[in-house]
Amino acid sequence: RQQQLQRRYVAPRGGLFNYVAAPHYLFELICWLGIAIVSQHGNAFLVFTSMSSYLSGRSVSQNCWNQEKFDAEEWPRTRKNLIPGVF
Repeated sequence: RQQQLQRRYVAPRGGLFNYVAAPHYLFELICWLGIAIVSQHGNAFLVFTSMSSYLSGRSVSQNCWNQEKFDAEEWPRTRKNLIPGVF
């Protein structure tokens, strides 16, 4: 007999997930900034700027989705989007 499994989303927790919705985006931006600084190339700074814009928007969307999907105990409404304590 095959049992049916219940599937549900689980809020990520631990590390910077306790403070922001998308810490992996923050670290991706830090990497892009590092590449831009090391290369000293204008295109790398443009990539960093465009990725900052894109990933900031995605982190806002992710936080909104998480707030709708999880209750306030699982996903505090005060949790920031991308940068702990700032945004």
